[in-house]
Amino acid sequence: MERRKFVVGLGALATGTAAATGTGAFTNVSAQRSVNVELADDTNAFLGLEPGDSELVTDNGDGNLQINIDGTNAAGSGANMNATTTIGDPDNPADEHAFKVTNQGTQSVMFKMNYYFQNTGWIDGNGNGQSHINFEVFANASESNSEDYPHQGYNRDYSLGNPEGSNDGSNTGGYRFNVGEEYYVVITIDTTGADAEESDDLSGTAVIEADTETDSDSWDPANPPSL
Repeated sequence: MERRKFVVGLGALATGTAAATGTGAFTNVSAQRSVNVELADDTNAFLGLEPGDSELVTDNGDGNLQINIDGTNAAGSGANMNATTTIGDPDNPADEHAFKVTNQGTQSVMFKMNYYFQNTGWIDGNGNGQSHINFEVFANASESNSEDYPHQGYNRDYSLGNPEGSNDGSNTGGYRFNVGEEYYVVITIDTTGADAEESDDLSGTAVIEADTETDSDSWDPANPPSL
């Protein structure tokens, strides 16, 4: 099975879009980056990925989604340093999100997501104070879970788990992604750290896993496991 995915070009954003907000203007200060988000393997064929309601997110017609913030669908040529850029609205994730994940299968599963950098040479030690990308997954406006990559202040990166908090366990437990439920994902790019640089490369692959049982993962962000 060909894995479904979408690509995010971390190059440019425009102000004024419904699902992309930032703390400053946007200037040409970073090269085009890409973030792939894909389902892990054949066991996840029952999951559905859908783009949010934003001009930045498109469906290319073959089951893949693409978020273009490199000037393709929005004016601008680069994300500003010393700013945060959010795709979606954490206060209203059901209506404004980067993408949503739906359990369209026949059984409850455990949900988790890992993020692996394409280039790790720029990560210094525990990554604290450098640019980072945050993924926050919501079941609703009050239940969410989030992770920074690279994790700020630790030498480990961790799986992003169910909105209620667990990134491991069994579908017979309390942290279940049930049939028909939708999870909403908001993405934030943060370049406000004291050690953030224009050359920081947040490109990578986010792998979404859903199965009847999952294990908690952690890894050195500068030396992630092979995909």
